[in-house]
Amino acid sequence: MTATELAPPLASIADALMARSNGSYDSAFVRDLVVHVAAEFEDARVQDYVEVLIAKGCADELRKLRALQTISS
Repeated sequence: MTATELAPPLASIADALMARSNGSYDSAFVRDLVVHVAAEFEDARVQDYVEVLIAKGCADELRKLRALQTISS
């Protein structure tokens, strides 16, 4: 799955992350991040709450990136 072909649940996660970031990140970057984090859960035995875990994983990665940007500034 490519970033432009996000399934509706993943697209809503990407949209929510973009809204929370106030445009700090390119939408293609955020969509790629969602695809990358979602791939980690693709073969998980239990699929309950996977969308929540994807959203949290992406938010954590963006938070780390924001912290690194602050340090480098």
